[in-house]
Order: sequence, then C-alpha cells, then structure tokens
Amino acid sequence: MQDRILNIPNILTLARIIITPFIVYAILEREAVMALLLMGIAGITDMLDGAIARLLNQRSTVGAFMDPLADKLMLISTIVALYFLGHIPTFLFLAVVFRDMVIILGATAYEMVTHKLEMTPLFTSKITTFLQIMLVLCVLADMAWQQPGVMVLELVTWFTFAFTCISGLQYMVLWMQKAVRAEKP
Repeated sequence: MQDRILNIPNILTLARIIITPFIVYAILEREAVMALLLMGIAGITDMLDGAIARLLNQRSTVGAFMDPLADKLMLISTIVALYFLGHIPTFLFLAVVFRDMVIILGATAYEMVTHKLEMTPLFTSKITTFLQIMLVLCVLADMAWQQPGVMVLELVTWFTFAFTCISGLQYMVLWMQKAVRAEKP
C-alpha cells in the first residue's frame, strides 16, 4: 500500500465525512429532498473511492482506515437521526448500533493487543453497507414523496436487518478467533 495521504480516493472519503453533518441536519429539519440528494452524493463517493483506488493504484493505509470510519459515521448518524424521527424501527436501530460497537471494540482491542490491525472488510459487511445506504435512501424517498412504497421499504428494512445481524455475528466470531490466535505462544 502506498502511504500517499492526499489522493483522489481519500479526498472522496473526506468529502463523505464533510457531507455527513449536512445530511443529518437536513434529516432533522425534515428537508427530505435535500437529505436524499446529499445522501446520494455520499453514496456515490463511497462506491467511487474504492474503485478509483484499485483502478489508479492509489490504495493507502490512511484510506483503508478512513473509508470504513467514514461509512460508520455517515450511516450511524443518519440512522440515529431517522430513528429519533420515528422512521427506523427500534430492532433495526439496535442491530446497527450493536454491530458497529462490536466492530469498533473488536478492532480496537485487537490493535491494542497485537498492533497488527488490518482493515479488510468482510463480503457480508460490504453488502450490509450497501443495504444500509439503500435503506436510508428509501426512507428519505418515502419521507419526500411517499416512495418507494411500503412493501419495498419493508423488504429493504428486513434485508438490512438480516445482513446487519449476519455480518455482526461474523465479526464477533472473527475477533474471537483472532484473540485466541494472538494468545497462543
């Protein structure tokens, strides 16, 4: 990995971090169309940063850590805001928060013990991130125009819940396995 901090993928990731408070503000002000527009832009930056990093060989250690943190910041803050406005069910809110706590605490503990943390997301985690972004977009579209409809919103909600739980369990198992391996002489 290159150690160049200022490259196109990292700038896109930084843009997502900067956009996040504006998305949350628009949600809390019930400006659903503005929040939807900003969330769409943030979602596009999330898709582009990794693709550009691979395409232009601009992967960096900073980017490997900053990208998932930007995702967590964007998704947790938007889902919390939507939950407090009554647009996200409690079971999904709790699953998202618990999963991210497992990931953050597991990664932190592993780094503190081994000093060898590498940020490599699981495939189910990538699906979960995609579904959580789609969920936020669908909820915002529903707030703005009563679209995509109750059935689609329910379907996205349940798929998001399922993958959030599955990837959370996978991370719990992964961190436990890593801890056991780290303790063996």
